[in-house]
Amino acid sequence: MLAVVPTDKLYWYMARAGGLTSWWLVAVAVFWGLMLSTRVTRGKATPAWLLDLHRFLGGLSIVFVAIHVAGLMGDKWLHLSPKEVLVPMAARFKPAALAWGVIGMYLMVAIEVTSFLMAKIPRRLWRTVHSSAFFLFLLATVHAFAAGSEAKNVAVQWTAMAFATTFTFLMVYRALIPKRGRLLRGEMPPEGVGIAGTPAAATS
Repeated sequence: MLAVVPTDKLYWYMARAGGLTSWWLVAVAVFWGLMLSTRVTRGKATPAWLLDLHRFLGGLSIVFVAIHVAGLMGDKWLHLSPKEVLVPMAARFKPAALAWGVIGMYLMVAIEVTSFLMAKIPRRLWRTVHSSAFFLFLLATVHAFAAGSEAKNVAVQWTAMAFATTFTFLMVYRALIPKRGRLLRGEMPPEGVGIAGTPAAATS
């Protein structure tokens, strides 16, 4: 028999589920991007569908952030106002902890928007904004433990440890390999699809 979620806690569970899912998606998107750019998984050119999957994961994380925010605003106990979810430090409930999430949300949107506009914006701007995904992962992790109710959840703790280990390994690997071994923005992968899913020929 399926468990019935109490109506008065529906938004709270929606906020928790949306937040955790978005955190997982951000982590996987960052790891996937690092593996693709450093070519840690293979030595040949990256298939276009792998690059598109990286972009899809980033876009999907925004969807679950929207679910997370909607749940927080709809919850009867928190009932956050638009200002509280859009302005850092404006929340009455754990303002510093929620501020990490607000800043992370803006970074997430900026990364996704510049990915769609990659062919129309300066290369340095795109690279700078896209590189902030590392910072986004750290922000999302801090926010999950500082503001969330899952900090004492053993499964979440082990997940965070696994994320931290993977992130550290990939960052060290990225720092050690020569730049010529990385997938660069102007490189033409199969089917002419660039790292954010746009034509690579237009990005060089």
